[in-house]
Amino acid sequence: MFSLLLFALFVITPASDADRERPLPALRDGSVVSGPGTFRQESPLRVDGHVRLENLTLKLSAPIVVARGAKFELKGVHLIVSDRPGSANGSSNLRCEGPAEFLISDSTMVTKDSAHPIWNLEGELNVGNFQTENAEFHLSKSKAALDRLKIFELEISHASHVAAKHLRLVFLSTHSSEDDHVLFEDIPADKPFTKKLAMGSGAEAELEDTQLQFFLLYIHGHADATLRGMERVQLAMFSDCQGRMELPRGRLGSLEAPAVFPQPGKSNCPFSFTLQNANVDSWDVYAGGHADLTFERSEIDELNADGAAKLVLHDSEIYADWMAVGGEAQVRVEGGSVGALRLAKERPDLATSQIRLGGHSKTIFTQVRFDCGIVASDQAWVKIAHPSVPPEYIHRSGRAEILD
Repeated sequence: MFSLLLFALFVITPASDADRERPLPALRDGSVVSGPGTFRQESPLRVDGHVRLENLTLKLSAPIVVARGAKFELKGVHLIVSDRPGSANGSSNLRCEGPAEFLISDSTMVTKDSAHPIWNLEGELNVGNFQTENAEFHLSKSKAALDRLKIFELEISHASHVAAKHLRLVFLSTHSSEDDHVLFEDIPADKPFTKKLAMGSGAEAELEDTQLQFFLLYIHGHADATLRGMERVQLAMFSDCQGRMELPRGRLGSLEAPAVFPQPGKSNCPFSFTLQNANVDSWDVYAGGHADLTFERSEIDELNADGAAKLVLHDSEIYADWMAVGGEAQVRVEGGSVGALRLAKERPDLATSQIRLGGHSKTIFTQVRFDCGIVASDQAWVKIAHPSVPPEYIHRSGRAEILD
Protein backbone atom coordinates (compact mmCIF):
# COMPACT_ATOMS: atom_id res chain seq x y z
CA MET A 1 0.00 0.00 0.00
CA PHE A 2 2.79 2.43 0.90
CA SER A 3 4.55 1.86 -2.44
CA LEU A 4 1.31 2.50 -4.34
CA LEU A 5 0.76 5.71 -2.40
CA LEU A 6 4.32 6.84 -3.09
CA PHE A 7 3.88 6.07 -6.79
CA ALA A 8 0.71 8.18 -6.87
CA LEU A 9 2.41 11.17 -5.26
CA PHE A 10 4.48 11.72 -8.38
CA VAL A 11 1.67 11.63 -10.94
CA ILE A 12 1.95 14.80 -13.03
CA THR A 13 -1.30 16.06 -14.46
CA PRO A 14 -1.34 18.31 -17.51
CA ALA A 15 -2.39 21.94 -17.53
CA SER A 16 -5.90 22.73 -18.66
CA ASP A 17 -4.57 23.84 -22.05
CA ALA A 18 -3.61 20.45 -23.49
CA ASP A 19 -2.11 22.01 -26.60
CA ARG A 20 0.48 24.07 -24.71
CA GLU A 21 4.03 22.76 -25.02
CA ARG A 22 5.73 22.29 -21.65
CA PRO A 23 9.13 21.13 -20.40
CA LEU A 24 9.19 17.54 -19.26
CA PRO A 25 9.40 17.49 -15.46
CA ALA A 26 12.27 15.81 -13.64
CA LEU A 27 11.79 12.05 -13.53
CA ARG A 28 12.18 10.30 -10.19
CA ASP A 29 11.34 6.82 -8.99
CA GLY A 30 7.57 6.53 -9.19
CA SER A 31 7.06 9.37 -11.70
CA VAL A 32 4.12 9.15 -14.08
CA VAL A 33 3.82 11.84 -16.75
CA SER A 34 0.36 11.56 -18.25
CA GLY A 35 -1.22 13.50 -21.12
CA PRO A 36 -2.81 14.48 -23.31
CA GLY A 37 -0.34 17.23 -24.11
CA THR A 38 3.02 18.02 -25.66
CA PHE A 39 6.26 18.06 -23.67
CA ARG A 40 9.81 18.91 -24.68
CA GLN A 41 13.22 17.77 -23.43
CA GLU A 42 16.31 19.69 -24.57
CA SER A 43 18.82 18.57 -21.92
CA PRO A 44 20.02 15.02 -21.13
CA LEU A 45 17.23 12.91 -19.66
CA ARG A 46 18.00 10.47 -16.85
CA VAL A 47 15.68 7.62 -15.89
CA ASP A 48 16.06 6.18 -12.38
CA GLY A 49 13.72 3.72 -10.70
CA HIS A 50 10.24 3.18 -12.16
CA VAL A 51 9.13 5.86 -14.64
CA ARG A 52 6.10 5.86 -16.95
CA LEU A 53 5.17 8.23 -19.78
CA GLU A 54 1.68 7.81 -21.21
CA ASN A 55 -0.74 9.38 -23.67
CA LEU A 56 1.49 12.31 -24.67
CA THR A 57 3.81 13.77 -27.29
CA LEU A 58 7.47 14.28 -26.37
CA LYS A 59 9.80 16.44 -28.45
CA LEU A 60 13.25 15.12 -27.62
CA SER A 61 16.56 16.72 -28.64
CA ALA A 62 18.90 15.18 -26.07
CA PRO A 63 20.27 11.78 -25.05
CA ILE A 64 18.57 9.45 -22.55
CA VAL A 65 20.51 7.59 -19.85
CA VAL A 66 18.74 4.69 -18.13
CA ALA A 67 20.13 3.64 -14.74
CA ARG A 68 20.88 0.05 -13.83
CA GLY A 69 17.72 -1.62 -12.53
CA ALA A 70 15.39 1.10 -13.82
CA LYS A 71 11.98 0.36 -15.33
CA PHE A 72 10.98 2.66 -18.20
CA GLU A 73 7.46 2.51 -19.66
CA LEU A 74 6.12 4.22 -22.77
CA LYS A 75 2.38 3.81 -23.35
CA GLY A 76 0.63 5.74 -26.10
CA VAL A 77 3.65 8.05 -26.50
CA HIS A 78 4.54 9.91 -29.69
CA LEU A 79 8.28 10.73 -29.73
CA ILE A 80 9.60 13.41 -32.09
CA VAL A 81 13.40 13.21 -32.07
CA SER A 82 15.84 15.80 -33.38
CA ASP A 83 19.57 16.40 -32.93
CA ARG A 84 20.86 19.75 -31.77
CA PRO A 85 22.42 21.86 -34.60
CA GLY A 86 26.01 20.87 -35.33
CA SER A 87 25.90 17.64 -33.35
CA ALA A 88 26.92 14.27 -34.76
CA ASN A 89 24.32 11.94 -36.23
CA GLY A 90 22.61 9.90 -33.56
CA SER A 91 23.43 12.23 -30.67
CA SER A 92 19.86 12.02 -29.35
CA ASN A 93 20.37 8.41 -28.33
CA LEU A 94 19.66 6.09 -25.41
CA ARG A 95 22.16 4.07 -23.39
CA CYS A 96 21.90 1.84 -20.35
CA GLU A 97 24.22 1.93 -17.35
CA GLY A 98 23.36 -1.73 -16.75
CA PRO A 99 20.44 -4.13 -17.17
CA ALA A 100 17.07 -2.37 -17.09
CA GLU A 101 13.45 -3.11 -18.02
CA PHE A 102 11.63 -1.47 -20.94
CA LEU A 103 7.91 -1.71 -21.71
CA ILE A 104 6.71 0.01 -24.90
CA SER A 105 3.15 -0.20 -26.18
CA ASP A 106 1.08 1.58 -28.83
CA SER A 107 3.74 4.24 -29.37
CA THR A 108 5.59 5.91 -32.25
CA MET A 109 8.95 7.57 -32.84
CA VAL A 110 9.62 9.88 -35.78
CA THR A 111 12.63 12.04 -36.59
CA LYS A 112 13.24 15.56 -37.80
CA ASP A 113 15.94 16.60 -40.28
CA SER A 114 18.89 14.16 -40.14
CA ALA A 115 18.25 12.79 -36.63
CA HIS A 116 18.87 9.06 -36.24
CA PRO A 117 18.09 7.85 -32.70
CA ILE A 118 20.14 4.82 -31.62
CA TRP A 119 18.99 2.96 -28.50
CA ASN A 120 21.55 0.61 -26.94
CA LEU A 121 19.46 -1.67 -24.74
CA GLU A 122 20.44 -4.16 -22.06
CA GLY A 123 18.07 -6.15 -19.85
CA GLU A 124 14.42 -6.95 -20.59
CA LEU A 125 12.42 -5.45 -23.45
CA ASN A 126 8.72 -5.94 -24.09
CA VAL A 127 7.26 -4.21 -27.16
CA GLY A 128 3.68 -4.27 -28.38
CA ASN A 129 3.18 -1.98 -31.41
CA PHE A 130 6.04 0.50 -31.72
CA GLN A 131 6.25 2.21 -35.11
CA THR A 132 9.46 4.16 -35.76
CA GLU A 133 11.24 6.00 -38.55
CA ASN A 134 15.03 6.15 -39.00
CA ALA A 135 15.76 4.61 -35.59
CA GLU A 136 17.82 1.68 -34.28
CA PHE A 137 17.63 -0.83 -31.42
CA HIS A 138 20.88 -2.58 -30.47
CA LEU A 139 20.33 -5.46 -28.05
CA SER A 140 23.14 -6.76 -25.84
CA LYS A 141 22.61 -9.31 -23.06
CA SER A 142 18.89 -8.78 -23.50
CA LYS A 143 15.73 -10.86 -23.31
CA ALA A 144 13.12 -9.39 -25.63
CA ALA A 145 9.52 -10.10 -26.64
CA LEU A 146 8.66 -8.01 -29.70
CA ASP A 147 5.33 -7.70 -31.48
CA ARG A 148 4.59 -5.23 -34.31
CA LEU A 149 7.90 -3.40 -34.21
CA LYS A 150 8.76 -1.28 -37.25
CA ILE A 151 12.32 0.04 -37.09
CA PHE A 152 15.30 0.91 -39.30
CA GLU A 153 17.77 -1.50 -37.66
CA LEU A 154 17.33 -4.24 -35.09
CA GLU A 155 20.60 -5.70 -33.85
CA ILE A 156 20.54 -8.95 -31.87
CA SER A 157 23.95 -9.73 -30.36
CA HIS A 158 25.94 -10.71 -27.25
CA ALA A 159 23.87 -13.56 -25.80
CA SER A 160 20.54 -11.80 -26.38
CA HIS A 161 17.41 -13.96 -26.75
CA VAL A 162 14.56 -12.56 -28.84
CA ALA A 163 11.07 -13.89 -29.60
CA ALA A 164 9.44 -11.65 -32.19
CA LYS A 165 6.51 -11.54 -34.58
CA HIS A 166 5.30 -9.07 -37.18
CA LEU A 167 8.64 -7.23 -37.45
CA ARG A 168 9.18 -4.77 -40.30
CA LEU A 169 12.86 -3.88 -40.62
CA VAL A 170 15.26 -2.21 -42.99
CA PHE A 171 18.21 -4.03 -41.34
CA LEU A 172 18.34 -7.15 -39.20
CA SER A 173 21.90 -7.22 -37.88
CA THR A 174 24.25 -9.07 -35.57
CA HIS A 175 27.87 -8.88 -34.36
CA SER A 176 30.13 -11.90 -34.23
CA SER A 177 32.36 -12.61 -31.27
CA GLU A 178 36.14 -12.56 -31.73
CA ASP A 179 36.27 -16.27 -32.62
CA ASP A 180 32.79 -17.14 -33.91
CA HIS A 181 32.03 -19.70 -36.63
CA VAL A 182 28.61 -18.62 -37.89
CA LEU A 183 26.33 -19.79 -40.69
CA PHE A 184 23.39 -17.90 -42.15
CA GLU A 185 21.32 -19.27 -44.99
CA ASP A 186 18.11 -18.75 -46.94
CA ILE A 187 17.04 -15.41 -45.46
CA PRO A 188 14.81 -13.57 -47.96
CA ALA A 189 14.46 -9.83 -48.57
CA ASP A 190 11.19 -7.90 -48.82
CA LYS A 191 9.23 -11.06 -48.09
CA PRO A 192 7.76 -12.26 -44.77
CA PHE A 193 9.41 -15.34 -43.27
CA THR A 194 9.37 -17.42 -40.08
CA LYS A 195 12.67 -18.81 -38.87
CA LYS A 196 14.79 -19.60 -35.83
CA LEU A 197 18.26 -18.10 -36.14
CA ALA A 198 21.50 -18.63 -34.27
CA MET A 199 22.87 -15.10 -34.40
CA GLY A 200 26.42 -13.96 -33.74
CA SER A 201 28.11 -13.77 -30.31
CA GLY A 202 25.84 -16.41 -28.78
CA ALA A 203 22.53 -14.64 -29.50
CA GLU A 204 19.32 -16.36 -30.64
CA ALA A 205 16.19 -15.15 -32.42
CA GLU A 206 12.82 -16.80 -33.03
CA LEU A 207 11.17 -14.77 -35.78
CA GLU A 208 7.59 -15.07 -36.97
CA ASP A 209 6.19 -13.07 -39.88
CA THR A 210 9.34 -10.95 -40.13
CA GLN A 211 10.20 -8.86 -43.17
CA LEU A 212 13.52 -7.12 -43.78
CA GLN A 213 15.35 -5.37 -46.59
CA PHE A 214 18.93 -6.25 -45.58
CA PHE A 215 20.70 -8.79 -43.41
CA LEU A 216 23.80 -7.12 -41.91
CA LEU A 217 26.68 -9.05 -40.36
CA TYR A 218 29.50 -7.35 -38.44
CA ILE A 219 32.57 -9.58 -38.15
CA HIS A 220 35.33 -9.24 -35.55
CA GLY A 221 38.69 -10.75 -34.64
CA HIS A 222 39.36 -14.24 -36.02
CA ALA A 223 35.72 -15.04 -36.71
CA ASP A 224 34.59 -16.70 -39.91
CA ALA A 225 31.14 -16.58 -41.45
CA THR A 226 29.41 -18.56 -44.18
CA LEU A 227 26.43 -16.96 -45.94
CA ARG A 228 24.45 -19.24 -48.23
CA GLY A 229 21.41 -18.46 -50.36
CA MET A 230 21.07 -14.96 -48.89
CA GLU A 231 18.87 -12.56 -50.82
CA ARG A 232 20.35 -9.20 -49.82
CA VAL A 233 23.22 -8.69 -47.40
CA GLN A 234 25.62 -6.04 -46.19
CA LEU A 235 28.91 -7.25 -44.72
CA ALA A 236 30.94 -5.27 -42.19
CA MET A 237 34.54 -5.86 -41.12
CA PHE A 238 36.50 -4.52 -38.15
CA SER A 239 40.07 -4.52 -39.40
CA ASP A 240 43.51 -3.97 -37.91
CA CYS A 241 45.44 -5.71 -40.67
CA GLN A 242 47.35 -5.07 -43.88
CA GLY A 243 46.76 -5.91 -47.53
CA ARG A 244 44.66 -5.30 -50.62
CA MET A 245 41.00 -6.06 -51.20
CA GLU A 246 38.34 -5.83 -53.85
CA LEU A 247 34.84 -5.74 -52.36
CA PRO A 248 32.32 -6.09 -55.21
CA ARG A 249 28.57 -5.88 -55.34
CA GLY A 250 26.34 -8.61 -56.70
CA ARG A 251 25.50 -12.28 -56.32
CA LEU A 252 28.76 -13.90 -55.27
CA GLY A 253 29.95 -17.51 -55.05
CA SER A 254 28.17 -20.83 -55.39
CA LEU A 255 27.99 -24.13 -53.55
CA GLU A 256 30.60 -25.57 -55.90
CA ALA A 257 32.86 -22.49 -56.00
CA PRO A 258 32.46 -20.28 -52.92
CA ALA A 259 33.76 -16.72 -52.98
CA VAL A 260 36.06 -15.94 -50.05
CA PHE A 261 36.79 -12.43 -48.68
CA PRO A 262 39.32 -11.10 -48.05
CA GLN A 263 40.80 -12.81 -51.10
CA PRO A 264 43.33 -15.46 -50.01
CA GLY A 265 46.96 -14.42 -50.18
CA LYS A 266 46.26 -10.70 -50.52
CA SER A 267 46.12 -9.69 -46.86
CA ASN A 268 46.91 -10.88 -43.36
CA CYS A 269 43.41 -10.16 -42.10
CA PRO A 270 42.36 -13.00 -39.72
CA PHE A 271 38.59 -12.92 -40.38
CA SER A 272 36.81 -14.34 -43.42
CA PHE A 273 33.49 -14.40 -45.25
CA THR A 274 32.61 -17.45 -47.37
CA LEU A 275 29.81 -16.64 -49.79
CA GLN A 276 27.69 -19.23 -51.58
CA ASN A 277 25.06 -17.58 -53.76
CA ALA A 278 24.88 -14.51 -51.52
CA ASN A 279 23.61 -11.26 -52.99
CA VAL A 280 25.92 -8.59 -51.56
CA ASP A 281 24.60 -5.05 -51.73
CA SER A 282 27.60 -3.32 -50.13
CA TRP A 283 30.36 -3.57 -47.51
CA ASP A 284 31.23 -1.62 -44.35
CA VAL A 285 34.85 -0.98 -43.37
CA TYR A 286 35.82 -0.03 -39.80
CA ALA A 287 39.61 0.30 -39.68
CA GLY A 288 41.64 1.00 -36.56
CA GLY A 289 44.94 0.34 -34.89
CA HIS A 290 47.68 0.11 -37.51
CA ALA A 291 45.49 -1.07 -40.38
CA ASP A 292 47.07 -0.45 -43.79
CA LEU A 293 44.61 -1.41 -46.52
CA THR A 294 44.05 -0.65 -50.18
CA PHE A 295 40.62 -1.14 -51.76
CA GLU A 296 40.05 -1.28 -55.50
CA ARG A 297 36.75 -1.20 -57.40
CA SER A 298 34.80 -1.69 -54.19
CA GLU A 299 31.21 -0.96 -53.14
CA ILE A 300 31.43 0.50 -49.63
CA ASP A 301 28.56 1.86 -47.55
CA GLU A 302 30.07 2.93 -44.23
CA LEU A 303 33.77 3.83 -44.15
CA ASN A 304 35.37 4.59 -40.79
CA ALA A 305 39.07 5.01 -39.98
CA ASP A 306 40.56 5.75 -36.57
CA GLY A 307 43.76 5.23 -34.60
CA ALA A 308 46.75 5.14 -36.94
CA ALA A 309 44.89 3.43 -39.78
CA LYS A 310 45.89 4.10 -43.39
CA LEU A 311 43.39 3.50 -46.17
CA VAL A 312 43.66 3.99 -49.94
CA LEU A 313 40.61 3.62 -52.19
CA HIS A 314 40.80 3.45 -55.99
CA ASP A 315 37.83 3.80 -58.34
CA SER A 316 35.31 2.81 -55.69
CA GLU A 317 31.74 3.73 -54.82
CA ILE A 318 31.56 5.01 -51.24
CA TYR A 319 28.03 5.79 -50.10
CA ALA A 320 29.45 7.74 -47.12
CA ASP A 321 26.68 6.59 -44.81
CA TRP A 322 28.19 8.19 -41.71
CA MET A 323 31.72 8.16 -43.20
CA ALA A 324 34.12 9.20 -40.44
CA VAL A 325 37.89 9.68 -40.18
CA GLY A 326 39.45 10.49 -36.80
CA GLY A 327 42.46 9.99 -34.58
CA GLU A 328 45.71 9.98 -36.57
CA ALA A 329 44.14 8.11 -39.48
CA GLN A 330 45.08 8.84 -43.09
CA VAL A 331 42.69 8.21 -45.97
CA ARG A 332 43.28 8.75 -49.68
CA VAL A 333 40.38 8.43 -52.15
CA GLU A 334 41.28 8.45 -55.84
CA GLY A 335 38.54 8.50 -58.46
CA GLY A 336 35.09 7.03 -58.02
CA SER A 337 32.32 8.69 -56.03
CA VAL A 338 31.68 9.60 -52.42
CA GLY A 339 28.14 10.16 -51.13
CA ALA A 340 24.70 8.89 -52.05
CA LEU A 341 22.21 11.70 -51.50
CA ARG A 342 20.85 11.00 -54.99
CA LEU A 343 19.63 7.62 -53.72
CA ALA A 344 18.03 8.81 -50.49
CA LYS A 345 14.46 8.81 -51.83
CA GLU A 346 14.63 5.17 -52.93
CA ARG A 347 17.08 3.86 -50.31
CA PRO A 348 16.10 4.65 -46.70
CA ASP A 349 19.40 3.17 -45.56
CA LEU A 350 21.31 6.00 -47.30
CA ALA A 351 19.43 9.01 -45.95
CA THR A 352 22.34 10.06 -43.69
CA SER A 353 25.10 10.39 -46.29
CA GLN A 354 27.82 12.70 -44.92
CA ILE A 355 31.61 12.86 -44.44
CA ARG A 356 32.80 13.70 -40.91
CA LEU A 357 36.51 14.34 -40.42
CA GLY A 358 38.06 15.06 -37.00
CA GLY A 359 40.98 14.46 -34.68
CA HIS A 360 44.37 14.88 -36.32
CA SER A 361 43.28 12.94 -39.40
CA LYS A 362 44.47 13.60 -42.94
CA THR A 363 42.21 12.93 -45.93
CA ILE A 364 42.86 13.52 -49.62
CA PHE A 365 40.18 13.30 -52.30
CA THR A 366 41.45 13.29 -55.90
CA GLN A 367 39.18 13.43 -58.95
CA VAL A 368 36.18 12.39 -56.87
CA ARG A 369 32.51 12.85 -57.68
CA PHE A 370 30.88 14.08 -54.45
CA ASP A 371 27.23 13.53 -53.65
CA CYS A 372 27.22 14.64 -50.00
CA GLY A 373 28.73 17.29 -47.73
CA ILE A 374 31.84 17.47 -45.58
CA VAL A 375 32.01 18.39 -41.89
CA ALA A 376 35.59 18.97 -40.67
CA SER A 377 36.43 19.66 -37.03
CA ASP A 378 39.25 19.49 -34.46
CA GLN A 379 42.59 19.55 -36.34
CA ALA A 380 41.53 17.54 -39.36
CA TRP A 381 43.40 18.26 -42.58
CA VAL A 382 41.52 17.81 -45.86
CA LYS A 383 42.60 18.27 -49.47
CA ILE A 384 40.14 18.22 -52.36
CA ALA A 385 41.98 17.98 -55.69
CA HIS A 386 40.27 18.29 -59.08
CA PRO A 387 36.80 17.04 -58.09
CA SER A 388 34.59 15.96 -60.96
CA VAL A 389 31.68 17.20 -58.82
CA PRO A 390 32.38 19.34 -55.71
CA PRO A 391 30.91 18.59 -52.25
CA GLU A 392 27.33 19.69 -51.56
CA TYR A 393 28.66 21.77 -48.65
CA ILE A 394 31.76 22.17 -46.47
CA HIS A 395 31.41 23.00 -42.77
CA ARG A 396 34.60 23.70 -40.84
CA SER A 397 35.14 24.24 -37.12
CA GLY A 398 38.02 24.22 -34.62
CA ARG A 399 41.41 24.21 -36.31
CA ALA A 400 40.39 22.08 -39.23
CA GLU A 401 42.07 22.95 -42.52
CA ILE A 402 40.54 22.39 -45.96
CA LEU A 403 42.57 22.85 -49.16
CA ASP A 404 41.07 22.88 -52.63
